[in-house]
Amino acid sequence: MKILHIIDTLAMGGAENMLISLASGQKAIGNDVTVMPLVCPKKTPVRSKMEKNGVNVVPFKAHGSLKNPLLIIKIAKIIGSYDIVHVHLFPALYWVAFAKIISLSKVPLVYTEHSTNNRRRNNPFLHFIDGRVYQHSYKMIVACAEKVLETYKMAFPKVNHVCSINNGIDTKIFNDAEPYTKKELLGIEENTFLVTMVARFMTMKRQDTIVDALTKLPNNIHAVFVGGNQNDEGLVRVKDYAVERKVSNRVHFLYIRSDVPRILKTSDVVIMASDYEGLSLSSIEGMAAGKPFIATNVNGLREVVGGAGLLFENEDSGSLAELIDKLVVDKDYYRNVAMKCLSRSMEYDASNMVESYLAIYKNIIDK
Repeated sequence: MKILHIIDTLAMGGAENMLISLASGQKAIGNDVTVMPLVCPKKTPVRSKMEKNGVNVVPFKAHGSLKNPLLIIKIAKIIGSYDIVHVHLFPALYWVAFAKIISLSKVPLVYTEHSTNNRRRNNPFLHFIDGRVYQHSYKMIVACAEKVLETYKMAFPKVNHVCSINNGIDTKIFNDAEPYTKKELLGIEENTFLVTMVARFMTMKRQDTIVDALTKLPNNIHAVFVGGNQNDEGLVRVKDYAVERKVSNRVHFLYIRSDVPRILKTSDVVIMASDYEGLSLSSIEGMAAGKPFIATNVNGLREVVGGAGLLFENEDSGSLAELIDKLVVDKDYYRNVAMKCLSRSMEYDASNMVESYLAIYKNIIDK
C-alpha cells in the first residue's frame, strides 16, 4: 500500500512521536510510506529517527509559516499518487482537505485527532468550519484514545465516521535503553533523586508545578526538563520561575534530545503535569522505561496512568511533593509502582496501533 502522512512539523511532540512508531511500523511490514511535514528543516531528532527506519521524509518546505495557503497548491499536486493520505494536526487538517477539492482527486483522507481539546472549538466560526471539514473531506476520523473520542463526539455529534485507536510506541526501545550515570548526564552525585518531564514548554504543560514541588522537598531531589530550546519563551519562563523560587540549582534543562530513552532510564521518577492530554506518549515512554510515573488526574492521563502509576490533582504541587517523597523513602512501594507501570505500558505497544490503522485503510479502499 502506498501511504502518505502529512503533518504540520517534525518537532518534538506527542503526534510527531506517535508518527515515528506508526510510519516505521507500516514501512517494516512492506508498505511504501512517505511522511511530508508542511515545514521541517533538514535535521530534527524526529526526522532522523524516521529516516533511520527507512521512512521517506519529504518536507514541503524547510522554513516558513504553517499558515501559508500556498501550501494547498503544493499538496494538491501530489496527493493523487497515493492510495491513502493520513493527516495529523492543524492547519494540515484544512490544507489537505482544500487541496483535495481543488485537485479533484479521489484519494481517501484519514485524520487522527490527537487531543481532547483545542482553541478552535471555543470559536463558533472555526468550530463550524471544523465540523464541515470533518464531515465532508475525511473518510475516517480516528481519536488517539477513548477519552479523545468521547470529547470529540460531544463537540461534533453529527460526525459519525469516527473511531478510536490508542497511540502506541516501541516499548522495547525504552525498556532496553542503557542509562547514563547521573554524573555523566548532569554532573551530579549518583545519590541525587531525579524526577523528569519530557514535553514542550507550553503553559498547559505546567512544568511550573514541578518547580513548586521542589520547594517542598529535600535538596537531593532534582528536576530534569527535556524539550524546547534556549530561546523558547516558555522554557525561559520556567527557568526564571525556578530562580524566583530559589531552586534553580536543582533544575536541569536538557532541551530537545534524541536520547530520551536513555535519559528516562537514568531518571528515578517520570512526571507529566499537564492540564490535559490526548493520549500522552510521554507517559507510556516513562512507564516503558520501568520507572514510576506520576501524572495529573486529567483527561488523557488518568485513563493511561490510573491503576498503575500515581495521580495528583492539577496544579497541586503539595500532593505531587508528597507522592515523590513516598517513592523516595519507601523502596518496596517504589518497586511495586514501577512494575505496574511497566506492565501497563505493554498494552500500548506500537504493533497494535499499526495493525489497527492498516485495517482502517484497507476497509476504506475496498469500499
